[in-house]
Order: sequence, then C-alpha cells, then structure tokens
Amino acid sequence: MGIEREAADGRPRDVAAAVSGPGWAEVAVPASSGNLGAGFDALGLALELRNTYTFEPSSHDHIEASGKFADFVPRDVRRNLAFRAFRSLAPTSAGPYRLHARRIIPAQGGLGSSASAIVGGLVAATLAFDLDVPQDDLLRRAAELEGHADNVAPALLGGMVVTVPDGPDLAWLRLEFPATVGIVLVVPGYRVPTHRARQVLPEQVPRADAVANLARAALMVGAVSQERFDLLREAMTDRLHQPYRAALNPALEPCMAAALEAGAYATALSGSGPTVIAFGPRDRNLSVASSMADACLDSGHSCETYVVSAAVEGAHPTENWRTRTRPADL
Repeated sequence: MGIEREAADGRPRDVAAAVSGPGWAEVAVPASSGNLGAGFDALGLALELRNTYTFEPSSHDHIEASGKFADFVPRDVRRNLAFRAFRSLAPTSAGPYRLHARRIIPAQGGLGSSASAIVGGLVAATLAFDLDVPQDDLLRRAAELEGHADNVAPALLGGMVVTVPDGPDLAWLRLEFPATVGIVLVVPGYRVPTHRARQVLPEQVPRADAVANLARAALMVGAVSQERFDLLREAMTDRLHQPYRAALNPALEPCMAAALEAGAYATALSGSGPTVIAFGPRDRNLSVASSMADACLDSGHSCETYVVSAAVEGAHPTENWRTRTRPADL
C-alpha cells in the first residue's frame, strides 16, 4: 500500500505511483567537531548530540522546526540546506514535501550544524525513495554541498574520520574513538560566522608551521588508535588556524587553560569556533566543564556547557521510522 498525499489539485494520490520506497523518512544526525587542533580541514569527530530531520509528503513544500535552536532553521526551501540536499537526490516525480527539523545542535557554534542538515537531507532521500547510493558518492555529494568534508564525513559515518579532499576522489579513513574519553563542550554566547573565520586565515604559512601540524595530525591518529591519551595534548597543538582565530574567540585561551588545569588531556577550538572542546578522563567531566564555564564567564561571556560522548554511529533512521515503515513498503 502506498502513502497518500494531496496532489496540486487537492485530490489525494498515491506516492507509490511516483516513487519507490516508503515515501517518507526520519533521520537523526550527530553534531561534529572539525580540525581537532592540528588536523585542519582533515580531521573530524562525530558527537552524540543530534538533530532530527523528518520529510513527509505534503500538499506543498514547506518547513517546520522545533527544538532549542528552531529559530535558526531557514523556512525558505531554497535556502534550507536539508531541503536542498533532499531535493538533490529526490526523483522529479516525488512531488511536494514537508520538512520538520528538530534542532538541538547550536547554530554557528563550530559543531557542524550545516553538515548535519546536508547529511540529514541526503540520507532521508535514500530512505524515502529506496535509493541505492554508494557511501562514497553520498560523502562526495555532501562535501560538495558543504564546501569541505571534515564535518560531513563524521556526520555521515560516525567516529573520527580523516578526509583528503583535494584529490580526484575524496579519500577517507574512519577510526573508532575511545569510549573511555570524556568530551566537554563550552559554547560561548557570541557567534563566529564561518566565512569570517576563514577570512582571517593567511594565504601562506611558514614551512615550520606546516611541518609542525603535519606531524601532530599524524600523531593524533596514532594516539587515538593506540589510546595514548598522554599524547593528545601535543597532538592537538595547532599553528595553522587557532592563533589567527583567537581574536575572534576571546573565550578560547581562558577556556583551554582552565580545561587543562582541571585535568583534561587536551583541548581545542571546535571547527571555526566559538565552541571549545576538551577531552579528558570521564570522571573529570564535571570538573572540567565547571572550570571551563567559569573561565568563559570570567572573560565576560555567557556560555552553555555540554558533556557528550563520541558518536559511534553517524546519520541513521530513527526508531520511529523503523517502527512505522513496514517491510512491504521498503
């Protein structure tokens, strides 16, 4: 049995006549932290803080939103990244759709909110229309829509992902992030637009800085693979982007210092900021979070604090979708 919806003339018609698959989808997509210090534009980590995107047939294209950051969801279907990504894969015969976005990932916080939307739209289209799109193709398409791959890769794949975006193919490698590591996020009350954070970066950097970051990015991969947490602080020391972005992120250095003083293994600017991410023993989570929040407040800025874990799984259909979608519809 197909799912009924209204056609342009207001009469119900059968989605199954136009598309295969169940015709609707609901996807949960994790937040992500790009760079992880020295891995500029190459490393990203999925975080267990998820936006949910629900696409259902409707009488007309429109967007609804809920959640803490609902006000940041564009209602124009031409500007909404999730809707644009969904439409980029949907058959032309699919007809109008309603998107409901439940947004809890902070906006413009350096936590991959735009990557979450793009991946959510793409994965939702594969579910709604039963599309067999290879994982590599989904990742390439997501990276093209986002402009870079360091956030969309972990949002899609989960775990920690290394991406090499400048070759003929988008090479990537996924690693499991140790579950024993606690993760604290401090999101200052100010915002740093991504385009502004890109503008402050120099076109050229000293060779010594490039070599230092290459070595530390490689060290980061080894430290995570072998659970050498004693190496994380050195591995996440950056010379390519954080020094230049510090002026846009006045809470960065106080929060980083406070995290290390409270027992964190390492800390960094998350993406282009302003979120500061810290890694440490799980039993130090609350102490690290409290110290970082105090430092942010002392620097004159309000903040929100999150204690999260690394997301093992990337974008996936929700239990609601699994329950409501019968095998006969797939």
